Amino acid sequence: MRTSPLEIVKIACGRDHLVALLSSGKTLAWGGIGSGRDLGVPQDVCSTPTPKNRPIEINTSYKLKSISAGFGINLGLTEHNKVVSWGNSSIGIGGNNQIIALLEPRPLDLPEANVIAVGEHNFAIVDLQGHVHTWGMNVDGVLGRPTAHLNASPGILQDLPPIKSIAMGQGTVFALSKENVLYAWGSNSAGQLGLGHLDAQFRPAPIKTPMKIAFLAAGGTHVLALSTDGNVLAWGSNNKGQLGFSTEPYSSIPARINLPEKITAIAAGLHFSLALSRSGNLYAWGWNGYGQLGLSDFVDRTQPTQVKGLSKIKSISAGHTFAAANTASDLWGWGNNSSGQIGSTNLKVNHPNSFLSIA
Repeated sequence: MRTSPLEIVKIACGRDHLVALLSSGKTLAWGGIGSGRDLGVPQDVCSTPTPKNRPIEINTSYKLKSISAGFGINLGLTEHNKVVSWGNSSIGIGGNNQIIALLEPRPLDLPEANVIAVGEHNFAIVDLQGHVHTWGMNVDGVLGRPTAHLNASPGILQDLPPIKSIAMGQGTVFALSKENVLYAWGSNSAGQLGLGHLDAQFRPAPIKTPMKIAFLAAGGTHVLALSTDGNVLAWGSNNKGQLGFSTEPYSSIPARINLPEKITAIAAGLHFSLALSRSGNLYAWGWNGYGQLGLSDFVDRTQPTQVKGLSKIKSISAGHTFAAANTASDLWGWGNNSSGQIGSTNLKVNHPNSFLSIA
């Protein structure tokens, strides 16, 4: 069966914007800083500004196959494994302390890569040989390598074996090796590195996990890990119940969440968590002050709770205080909408709201 060029293949939530990658390699964006709306992108042939809740098409000659969104800055990976960046940053991005305002993706001086990841002010890639390169703000050792620069240029980490995937949280980085060993470094005030203590880690350190890990999702100060057999582990801050298994304020070691089904995808935002099951059910827990759990209220949950009204979901993503999910042709969002990032006219959307249909 041929894939429609309009099919949604990936979504990425930044702090307050959302980017959707289509099978054609084109990208659409909604929201605030990072969407392109704040950079004066032409909106239509009459030059009339598009309402905040309408998408912007990112103008680029590159065909992208992967995207990652952060605090105003996005990374993309082209079909030829080149790393590109676009968006808006008042502090620059790694070695450049000037204001960055890129209307469209531009290539970075980096090797070809397989994996890209963006934190709030930090960036990382995995090159074709499995080496990790980091750059950006270096608070609490989040770059994982010695540097005298607060806003450092890209550099390679020497202390890691070949890596196959990475995840970035708020001042933290996690890397999964090709031998399935998990490493972490950076901030650790809530035990979010999973190392059994609360000290910042300036070099990569291995995490002991009770299960073989396939995928990670890093939130503000907590982490979710999806095992190869469909179970979910969590650790870090638990101030809003985002760990889903305890009433303790934090956990500095990984522990299993009791979910009713096997899980295929996870996402983590600021103090909230999401998990998508093999049957297509979505579960949410943690902080719900903006309705980001999608449960038709604003009540926090300390245990996974099923989100109603969604089916045939292919992937999920979590921003700072909002979330999104997509089918092949529809995009759904809920939570904080103060920047129009989920296509609604309401500031808070406490249940899934379909805002793009391209069937």
